[in-house]
Amino acid sequence: MNMDPNYVQELHGLLQQANVPDTAVLKAATEALQSRYLKDGKAVPALFEIIATSSDLAVRQLAAVELRKKLAKSTKVWTKHRVEIRESVKSKLLEMIAQEQNAAMRNALARLIAEIARKELPNHSWPALLPWLYESATAPNALQRQTAMLVLFIVLETFVDTEALKHELPHIMSLFAKGIQDPESLDVRITTVRALSKVAENLDMDDQADLAAMQSAVPQMLNVLQQSLDSSHTEGVRQILDVFENLCMLEAPVLTTHLSELVAFFVQNSANREHEEDLRLMCLNSLVWTIQYKRSRVQSLGLAKPMLEQLMPIATEEESDDVEEDTPARLALRVIDLLATELPPSHVFPPLLELVQAYAAHPDAMHRKAAMMAFGVSVEGCSEYIRPHMDELWPFVENGMKDSSSVVRKASCITLGCLCEMLDEECAAKHAVFLPLIMELINAPETQRAACTALDALLEVMGDDIGQYLPAIMERLTGLLDTAPVAVKATITGAIGSAAHAAKEGFVPYFVPLVQRIQPFLLLTEEGEEIDLRGIATDTIGTFAEAVGADAFRPYLPDMMRITVESLAMDQPRLRECAYIFFAVMARVFKEEFGPYLEHVVPKMLASFEQSEHDPVPGAPGDGTVPGFGVPGENEDDDDDDGFVDMEELANSFMNVSTAVAIEKEVAADSLGELFQYTRAAFLPYIEKATDELISLTSHFYQGIRKSAIATLFTFICTLNELSNPPAWVPGADVKVPLNSDVQKIVQMVMPSIMEAWEAEDDRTAAIEICQSLATCLNKCGPGVLAPQWLEPACLYAHQILEKKSPAQLDPEAGDEGEEMEDSSEYESVLISAATDLVGAMANVLGASFVDPLRQFLPLLCKYYSPGRSQSDRATAIGSLGEVIVGMKSAITPFTQDILTVLSHSITDEEASVRSNSAFAAGVLIEHSEMDLSQHYASLLTALQSYFEKRAEEADDLKTARDNACGCLARMIMKNASAMPLDQALPILFASLPLENDYAEWAPVLLCLIQLIQTNNPVGMQHLDTILQLFRHVLSNEEDVLGGQLRGQLVSFVSQLHTQVPDKTRTYGLDAFLV
Repeated sequence: MNMDPNYVQELHGLLQQANVPDTAVLKAATEALQSRYLKDGKAVPALFEIIATSSDLAVRQLAAVELRKKLAKSTKVWTKHRVEIRESVKSKLLEMIAQEQNAAMRNALARLIAEIARKELPNHSWPALLPWLYESATAPNALQRQTAMLVLFIVLETFVDTEALKHELPHIMSLFAKGIQDPESLDVRITTVRALSKVAENLDMDDQADLAAMQSAVPQMLNVLQQSLDSSHTEGVRQILDVFENLCMLEAPVLTTHLSELVAFFVQNSANREHEEDLRLMCLNSLVWTIQYKRSRVQSLGLAKPMLEQLMPIATEEESDDVEEDTPARLALRVIDLLATELPPSHVFPPLLELVQAYAAHPDAMHRKAAMMAFGVSVEGCSEYIRPHMDELWPFVENGMKDSSSVVRKASCITLGCLCEMLDEECAAKHAVFLPLIMELINAPETQRAACTALDALLEVMGDDIGQYLPAIMERLTGLLDTAPVAVKATITGAIGSAAHAAKEGFVPYFVPLVQRIQPFLLLTEEGEEIDLRGIATDTIGTFAEAVGADAFRPYLPDMMRITVESLAMDQPRLRECAYIFFAVMARVFKEEFGPYLEHVVPKMLASFEQSEHDPVPGAPGDGTVPGFGVPGENEDDDDDDGFVDMEELANSFMNVSTAVAIEKEVAADSLGELFQYTRAAFLPYIEKATDELISLTSHFYQGIRKSAIATLFTFICTLNELSNPPAWVPGADVKVPLNSDVQKIVQMVMPSIMEAWEAEDDRTAAIEICQSLATCLNKCGPGVLAPQWLEPACLYAHQILEKKSPAQLDPEAGDEGEEMEDSSEYESVLISAATDLVGAMANVLGASFVDPLRQFLPLLCKYYSPGRSQSDRATAIGSLGEVIVGMKSAITPFTQDILTVLSHSITDEEASVRSNSAFAAGVLIEHSEMDLSQHYASLLTALQSYFEKRAEEADDLKTARDNACGCLARMIMKNASAMPLDQALPILFASLPLENDYAEWAPVLLCLIQLIQTNNPVGMQHLDTILQLFRHVLSNEEDVLGGQLRGQLVSFVSQLHTQVPDKTRTYGLDAFLV
């Protein structure tokens, strides 16, 4: 190639400057390269000349990277050069890579060859390439073999037209069969494994022979991984584990037949203390994605128990003091946590409990600590499963807090915190046991911080029970604010906030002195622990405001707002996150009074959405990248480049995500919803801009941001609808009462993006939020939110969830198991429950128009009531039927028999929560169906008889079931009193009143009693005194158990009754309620 030597020399000089660690020099070189050289057509041969002749390795590597990127942008960049130039480049590249000794340079050349091959092979215009690869792959020299495999790997990785290589696949696979057993070079074997994964990615699902060949290669791939681990070949281990992760994500079941073997391999090597720690951590991380991507297969093979048995010994290992640092013990616990959240609790908790009990009795403190931590991390995924057994588990936690070892006591504090988060009522009931233990642990320096964390968690759930402990708690905590280290002060400050949350107005005496004590923390500026303390102090003062109310907090509001707004200017995502939460809390406390502050906070919150979550990829010497390189210009070199994406740069960008910024955006999105909800009209000037910003976030890569953005958009719709003072909506797909024009406008703005996001949503928590928020919005705003445009897709997406076929539930292995596995993880059950809530909301707003959709939904809802389903799934299914019946009213009639069939079984279910929902559903079915169901009264009364039996120290579920049975009985009487043995039924009903938990059932009960009196029912009139006593009870109850409408009906009836039997009403003190 005849190149202008001056041009080449100048380009070479700029590439050298681009490798100098001097920002000014780097910037100047980058600008010159972009403006004068890399856009120039002559750059292609010049860059190749530099690759071929330069003595500077870093320059050669950078030239190879930039040439590949330039060629990748457009085919014209390559084909515009003369054939002889292209042929020369191709032949010399093969010569160069064969002789290249530097691994990084070989990799850069291999990628360049692959990029040229992508353009040449489909046209059969590089006939020398494949023969060269085949010959080199079997050459005597190991470096040649490794080079050939590397090029093959990258060609397969980057190739677009898979058909062009299809006829070569048998030859390539025969090379791989030899390469994976290369007798001399581990690098050859590693690269062969990587190349095999690219073949797997392009497998034809219908080609069983190719699939079988790939499956048979898996044991050999594991052998190479074992060799890499045994040789401490860190990069090779990382590369092969990437291969297995990719194989896990494929639709083709490459790993299906070897999954038990794969899991055993990862667990055993994770537990092997002879391996370097980094290698063990990699294997543990591999278990994480195996469970995530192959959970159905892991479940069907029953792998949880053997995994737990080998993970628990890892959990006994020492950990570093830095909680941010991964260690084998921490990652082992993370895997146990994942098993608990991804698999059904019945697969995880029983074997885990056996291990926990054994480890808890071990003489070694680290074993006892592992037992406590494993129990703690399992709670999130198994809370409903654990709940009925907590009486047997409390002594374990209590003994841990009294353990002779401080590490066990600290672990017990952490576990109590986990329990408080998931089982709040149960924990609050144990305050008398745990508060004294925690206060004792706070006195010991080695357990002080962990004990404060446990105290924080327990106080958060205690409520009114805190009163008797508050003076002692506040005295101890305020004393520690002076003496504790900064990190402990942060925990103490949080605990004080939780005390305020629990005490509410009882916190008033402590408010002023504590604000003055904590205010100085709001001025801290030093990175690290001080900033953490400042953030927690901000949260705590917000909690104070909610506890003491607007009047008490008002004198402090201006200063607090000034300091918090000022914190937004600091480059601290965590402080901005705390500030946004504080603004939302102030809006909740002060409502419209907070309006004047919006101009100071909303623009800054909206500006946070403009931040990038991606930290810049550094352009350090030798890293092969220079910031700004490859930016498209406006000359012919950029033709046809619209589809170009540099996957290497994209991968780099995702490796540099700032989680703190992402969480800040999530919190900002959440807080905007609360600002509008509470400041109402004052927020309207910002509504359009905020809506636009939130719509753009519905497709964000981070699920927390998507979830918060969508939830807030639904809050915007609901709040704007409330502000429009709307008339009551009317059920039906044909919207009879249209939304206000402003509300309709925002619905039309946001629903396309929300529905598009829902269609593709692959995160369970985000999918749950969409279902729940849409259900809430429908119930508040009526059918106009969905009908008519979005009704069909909403039904489709809800249907997919109930079928377990939504993107958030898809598991390639699930279809291999034949019948669907009934047992689900608790998180999946929450998603199913959210979808059934949405079905109930759609039935509510559509009424009779929901008949056709229900034909599709009813079999799915009923499917979740079967003996193999969990208690929560069964309760959800029956509860949903009740909601649908209430929504559709008489339109439910065609489905009466199908629903009755299910209820005939569920009404005698072993679980009280299921029976409770069954009693409600049976009652409302009798109330609303036009079918005469009186023939079923006798069997229903028999089934309900056990509901009315009162026991000492009953669980809330039993009380709720009895309340719903009372409601059912009342509805039966109202529908057909003559079919009821009232002389038997009424005494049972009265013996079960007053209602204890489900006060909504007062409506059917009281309306039934009113009906009996109004119709002068002889049996009812015999119980008039009892009825009037009940009226007195509900009307005089300090807690409003009736609600305005029902209270009005009852007062009106009592006033009417007073005109007929004044002595009776006066006797029972009802004259105080007359109108």
